[in-house]
Amino acid sequence: MTDVSHNILLPKRFTTLLGGDMIVSTGETEFQEEKRVLTPFKRGLTAAITLEGRMSCRIDDRPPIAVEAPSVSLVLSASEHRREQVFAAGQTFRYALVYLSAGIVETHVGVPLAALLAQVVELGGRHGPVFITAAADQAVRSLAAQIMVCPLRGFARDPFLLGKSLELAAYALERCLPAPDASEATGGLSASEVERVTDARDILVRCHAEPLSVPRLAAAVGLNAKTLGIGFRRLFGTGIPEFLQEYRLQLAYNILATGEAGVAETAYRVGYTPAYLSTLFRNRFGLSPREMR
Repeated sequence: MTDVSHNILLPKRFTTLLGGDMIVSTGETEFQEEKRVLTPFKRGLTAAITLEGRMSCRIDDRPPIAVEAPSVSLVLSASEHRREQVFAAGQTFRYALVYLSAGIVETHVGVPLAALLAQVVELGGRHGPVFITAAADQAVRSLAAQIMVCPLRGFARDPFLLGKSLELAAYALERCLPAPDASEATGGLSASEVERVTDARDILVRCHAEPLSVPRLAAAVGLNAKTLGIGFRRLFGTGIPEFLQEYRLQLAYNILATGEAGVAETAYRVGYTPAYLSTLFRNRFGLSPREMR
């Protein structure tokens, strides 16, 4: 039997920031039966990470859009529209969602909402909402986990959620929207260089616990070390050691936040000793790995 509801599903956490112009919602719900939820799309930007489960979303009378974990979704809407979400039976649905009003999009993203919509008309925007979904990589899933567990309390909690929520919105924009200028997006690199530098990034991710040295990594993708280093920074905005460290720490955070492993095993998985992981972890997140347990 289909359960029809006109009320939004109650999340585990629902936080309003910036005077209500930003909403952070996270939750985990078990659906024994199919669940249909009718709510409006508000004017602004919505970024959502689906960590577990699947659903479909229909805007007004358009065909439904399938969303399945792990995924990142971006919604841009210049006015309110009807939204119908259908959650499949026999599943657990887990998500983190951030909503930014049109005013916050302009002040914090730096681009008017209308300008963002104009960039994606060819992706189905027309005059109504744009709904784009893409696969979510480990970095995005780790960020969503940080928002869900939110280790800080008191006065520190809202600034933490504000920063992480804007970061999540940035990831959704980066994953779902085309770059306005291809040469700018690739740092002036040729197509071949982009491919080789991206291959190097993928090798770093696969071998993060026992990474290759920069010269060996460069040789593996057919570049010299200097060219790889320059190209990596242009394409990804960070150096190779910095990228690797951030990836390891984000992965460690996700493992600890979900309770998948203890501190020692987590350190081994990401390629650090427990003591060194503790030092880096505290410097990056402001708390020790043991405090995540």
